Amino acid sequence: MTTQTLPRTKPDTQAHAPRKRLFTREEYHAMGKAGILPYDKGGVELIEGEIIVMSPIGDRHSLCVLWLTEAFYEAGRLAGRAHIQTQNPVATSEISEPRPDLMLMAYREDRYAAVGHPRSRDILLLVEVSDSSLDYDRNNKLRHYSEAGIPEVWIANLRDDCIEAYTDPSPEGYRSTRIYNRGDTISPTAFPDIEISVNDIIPPRPLRD
Repeated sequence: MTTQTLPRTKPDTQAHAPRKRLFTREEYHAMGKAGILPYDKGGVELIEGEIIVMSPIGDRHSLCVLWLTEAFYEAGRLAGRAHIQTQNPVATSEISEPRPDLMLMAYREDRYAAVGHPRSRDILLLVEVSDSSLDYDRNNKLRHYSEAGIPEVWIANLRDDCIEAYTDPSPEGYRSTRIYNRGDTISPTAFPDIEISVNDIIPPRPLRD
């Protein structure tokens, strides 16, 4: 029996290597309108060209969004200063359209009728409610928000019952982080006169049977 040595193949070049197919916001919306994506129901979001299927919203997550929204309304003093939106898109780039759980947006007389989705420059504060998505929110979305120049992001951490506040964005990530636990109060950097108790944001854990 004879043996044969096969010729050694050349390494694939970058031009021929497999690549991801990234999507623009225009393509993303076109797929939604065609019924390919359930993007109008909040099931997906576009992050840096990749379509991300969002985790189902659990009871405690949903309750936290409600408590958070009511906490801002009850704190008052935002009329004519900012708009509040929940679980709606923000256009952070031509290839990104995340859906944070809550946004404080710069006030506009037309209430954004002329521009549609807010842009990064319009955002004063973003809040992500995180339970099963905590690692992704910290490692992916937080970096994206910092690169987009979002001035402040809160993560309502339902695993550890605390608020993680990130400020001072840079291309490398947020430079400042503070943790607020139960019993603490927290204020948006844009509105230091508004104080909200962490107890009014983080719902209690459900009683086990």
